[in-house]
Amino acid sequence: MMVRSIYLYAVMLVTLIMMIGGSVAAIMSLSDYFVPSPYYESYANYISMHEHNVKEGFSEKMSEEELRSKYEMERNDHHEMQKNYALNSFFKSLAWIFIPLPVFLVAISRLRKNKPAS
Repeated sequence: MMVRSIYLYAVMLVTLIMMIGGSVAAIMSLSDYFVPSPYYESYANYISMHEHNVKEGFSEKMSEEELRSKYEMERNDHHEMQKNYALNSFFKSLAWIFIPLPVFLVAISRLRKNKPAS
């Protein structure tokens, strides 16, 4: 009977740790969703890279408006990609909460059922 109680406490501890880790990861993913990481390439660097690519023959010359539009599009794409990644991570984190939860609940109910009345 004592070994069974120790086993149930161990199961509860492990599942509780998993749920706490999942909760922390879910909160971090939500913060990444609402405040995604910034786009680090400056517009000046973007123009410089484009001029280098034109010089090397990898790209065609574009007007200032086209470059600005393309730069803004890349920034927006980066922002959306970061938000999608954070949302995906959030749902993965929820699995670390909801999968161990039934195991925890079963272990706690069995522990209460096996506990002798005082």
